[in-house]
Amino acid sequence: MSRLIELFGSRRAAAAAGRDHATRPIVVIVRTLLLFESAMYSAVTPVLPHYAHALHLGKPAVGLLTASYPAGIVPGSLLAAWATARLDARRATIIGLLVLAGSVGAFGFGSHIALLDALRFLQGIGCGFIWVGGLTWVIGAAEKERRGRLLGSVFAAAILGTILGPVLGTFAVAAGTGLVFSLVGAVALALAAWTRGRPAPSEPREREARPKLRGLITNGPMALGSWLILLEAATVGATSTLIPLRLAELGGSGALIGATFVLGSALSAVLAGPIGRATDRLGPRPLLWLGLPATAALMALLIAPTSAVLLGIVTMAVYGGPLTLYTVPAMTIMTDGSERAGIPVVIASLVLNLAWALGEAFGAPAAATLSEAGGNAVPLLGLAALMMVTLWPVARLRMPKPADPGGARATSHGAASTAPAVR
Repeated sequence: MSRLIELFGSRRAAAAAGRDHATRPIVVIVRTLLLFESAMYSAVTPVLPHYAHALHLGKPAVGLLTASYPAGIVPGSLLAAWATARLDARRATIIGLLVLAGSVGAFGFGSHIALLDALRFLQGIGCGFIWVGGLTWVIGAAEKERRGRLLGSVFAAAILGTILGPVLGTFAVAAGTGLVFSLVGAVALALAAWTRGRPAPSEPREREARPKLRGLITNGPMALGSWLILLEAATVGATSTLIPLRLAELGGSGALIGATFVLGSALSAVLAGPIGRATDRLGPRPLLWLGLPATAALMALLIAPTSAVLLGIVTMAVYGGPLTLYTVPAMTIMTDGSERAGIPVVIASLVLNLAWALGEAFGAPAAATLSEAGGNAVPLLGLAALMMVTLWPVARLRMPKPADPGGARATSHGAASTAPAVR
């Protein structure tokens, strides 16, 4: 009997190693693309005070500029879902990279707020293609028992992009936005050429999405996961608009503003992988019970600091919370719920992307408007209250139990030799 168990375990390990080998190229390319896109998204954060001063913008105008990017994700995601279903994920990401290349290059030379808003909107459209295509590619290749780990892996790469973005934005302020963003556009073209040379996705094209879309309406996990993503995106939109301006008001330099978001994103990147593995082993609920109250408490603390350094420290902690402690579990809830309902992968990716886009598109201008009227405490405490209220549907969540510990250990052991390649 022991010999049979050992033989079964060795075959299971070999199968896991084979799955890692097949998945690794997909993970590498998607991680690279999401890292690049996230850098483009977050590069504008240190540049906001520069544009606010140079173009004489108030908080609502700055909030609108911040929201233009996620607003573009909405039509971009819808178009990307259509393109992914009829072409494939690789071609969808190439389209996104080409749109991003042209709009980022032109953004560096913009000198009017309406033009900057329009170009950021186009960048958001490109983002929609990259994320829908990339997530469809990864989710379709990942097994359910390892999905949290792979989602954590690609999400960690996206977080690393948010580390590079503020550095890039800080450099753009110092060296000139035209030069820096033109070079970034050239990098996007190079990535499009590299992606074109990769093998096409092996998963079949999904053309039967329409009959199963009605499952989205009554799917509790999809609804909760979408709300969690939307809430997290609104939090990011609010803080990335209000905090740079507050740091500048307190005398913080551009370098301090950039360092605040770089270090906060670094904390998120470090935690994303372990959070993904913990989601696979424990299920999403324990992490949500921890992440929502912790993030709510940190959001409330953001209104207290009266020095730029202290505000920067609290902001770093906030970014280490919402980007890790409940985002990956929320993504897992959505993908598992869609799988059980028979909803195609591309639709799950679309809904996830739309939830993020709508949350940030609403969060940034709403937070800026509320702050203009009543100070930063109004939007920040409001978001904290929503996080605490969300604990109620989390308590009612019904998800299948994660794989038994023995099975989890066997899977982890079998994948041990290839784990570094996909982290």
